[in-house]
Amino acid sequence: LLAGGQGTRLGVNGPKGKAGIGLKSSRSLFGLIAERIRKLQELAKFEAPSEGEGEPTTTYPSIPLYVMTSPMNYEETKSFFKSNGYFGLGVNDVIFFTQGVLPCVDEDMKILLETQARVAMAPDGNGGVFTALHKNGYLEEMAKRGIEHLHVFSV
Repeated sequence: LLAGGQGTRLGVNGPKGKAGIGLKSSRSLFGLIAERIRKLQELAKFEAPSEGEGEPTTTYPSIPLYVMTSPMNYEETKSFFKSNGYFGLGVNDVIFFTQGVLPCVDEDMKILLETQARVAMAPDGNGGVFTALHKNGYLEEMAKRGIEHLHVFSV
């Protein structure tokens, strides 16, 4: 899940995934995404190998949610998931990591300064997701989990 952006345009102070979806349930975008993953787990339960002769499995398959945030939204996003019980997902199946940052430049490609002694930095955008997954060791973790396919989407 590409969740680095601010929710300013949606009227939310902080990560845009905290924004409500406009229904009476007051569900957030993060909550809606988790609900969809739980439904996938439920559906996958019936396709998973049985535990015995002809018996359906009694456990839900793991469908992990890797959440990439900007450095400025990382703690708030983690806290929001935690305070909402990870929206019913397993705590070990919700993995947070930050996207990379790059120096800010102007239209003439001159590096911008935040202060006289510090270069201004900004998140590298959604295109940095695979680099960030690799740098954090999550591509290897996915392989160990047996994950063969990814669905990358943004809030």
